[in-house]
Amino acid sequence: MIDNKNSSLDEEASNIFLKNNINPDIKQKVILTPSEKFENCKNIGDVYELVKETVERVIGSRRAGLTLYLADLPMNIGGLHQIGSNSIVMNRTLLKAIESMAKSKNDVNSFTYFILLHEYLHALGYAEEEKVRELTYYITVSSFGKGHFTTKLSKMGFAYILKQISHVPGEEGKIEIVKDFDRSSMSYIG
Repeated sequence: MIDNKNSSLDEEASNIFLKNNINPDIKQKVILTPSEKFENCKNIGDVYELVKETVERVIGSRRAGLTLYLADLPMNIGGLHQIGSNSIVMNRTLLKAIESMAKSKNDVNSFTYFILLHEYLHALGYAEEEKVRELTYYITVSSFGKGHFTTKLSKMGFAYILKQISHVPGEEGKIEIVKDFDRSSMSYIG
């Protein structure tokens, strides 16, 4: 019985399409804005795809073949790209700190987008930090508008992020003794 109702609804919808001279075989593709795509980002890979898309749309550049690494870096470094390499390194410690204090997934994605965009621009060959900061802001405001949190981050800069961090999560039970660190104590170990 339910199937019959659905099929009659399908027929009715088809008739409406035909009456309005719309070809039912043509499927309209919904084009999402960058802000709508941002809302749908579920992981770093999704955010990175949006970075590549917005960069290409705004400045017309794209690069493939990069690898992302997460590494524990000093807190004053959000990420890095060595010119000529095929990698971006993102600060895992800082990312964990942002995740622990974020009010929403979008806050984490804003931080992730901001860092990945900055490093992606380096990977495209922009070496000067000031130029990369300017482009980061230009791309975010062009893609998301002035009111979006990602744009605000790119305008305020990395120092704003560091001021917001009140807690840096550590990995409990993962204490590593650094061998050969203080050589003056070697005679006591003997």
